[in-house]
Amino acid sequence: MNTRPTSRQLAALENLMTLFGGVKKALRHQLHTEAEPAVAPMLLRMLQLCQRHPGITQQGLAQRTGRDKGQVARLIRELLDLGLLSRQDNPEDRRSHHLLPTAAGVAAVARFEQAEVDVARLLFGHLSAAELSGLNAQLGALRERLDQGLPEHDAG
Repeated sequence: MNTRPTSRQLAALENLMTLFGGVKKALRHQLHTEAEPAVAPMLLRMLQLCQRHPGITQQGLAQRTGRDKGQVARLIRELLDLGLLSRQDNPEDRRSHHLLPTAAGVAAVARFEQAEVDVARLLFGHLSAAELSGLNAQLGALRERLDQGLPEHDAG
């Protein structure tokens, strides 16, 4: 499709990108405390996946998130260095490891999930069930269009 986007389409894209940045900022604000610095939401999302899928491997994370293996490896290394994630040998494949959150990691995921609740309430608390349903349908359709328009290695 080589048609030039309309100014309204470009404005919608700009609004979406600004919204994404704002959501990230709101999550960071919710996660920041005097006692400990905020961990990046992307790291916490990866940690959350490790908690939801105990024993997932690095390759499993790459497949589940659609991110390249190098990026996943860097995120995992950072989580290990922060003491939020542990690695156990995979008895079925000596080249891979099972990834499990530490006690500190479980606590970090709990804080992250509460921050998500707070930000979701801020963004969508005023919407009716029908409005939320419509919004989710539109967002799902946008995501599907984006996934179909990207090469396999870039989706996600």
